[in-house]
Amino acid sequence: MFRGSSGTPLTIQAGADRALSGMQATNQRANQVSDSVYGDGTINNWFNASAFALAPLGAYGTSVRNGYDGPGFRTVDLSLVRQFGLSSSNKIEARVEAFNAFNWFIPGNPGINLSSATTFGRITSFSTAASPRVMQFALRYLF
Repeated sequence: MFRGSSGTPLTIQAGADRALSGMQATNQRANQVSDSVYGDGTINNWFNASAFALAPLGAYGTSVRNGYDGPGFRTVDLSLVRQFGLSSSNKIEARVEAFNAFNWFIPGNPGINLSSATTFGRITSFSTAASPRVMQFALRYLF
């Protein structure tokens, strides 16, 4: 079975109280100054940092709330089952299962705080919801 999903919707945060409103800095957005918001799609350059700028003091940012996509994921689960007849009433069933069979890397979300120059647009973690490749084997005797 193949499962795939698009990325989580993200909001680019200013990281500072640019509106001078006393609101938390995580609730204020940056300005989008270019239509080319995505970088080259690598873990070090998910977002194009030059496409965003801090809002002027006393103003709110213009970037869209939840308007940017984080990295998606894909995984493949496989199962193979075979029954072997020993007699008319006795059988052996062999089963092999693999979850996340190809062990694809599932990245976490990139940094969205524009004030943090070292982590903005970079993916610095992997998804904790992702499981590693798991394989299991079983034999069952039916009588």
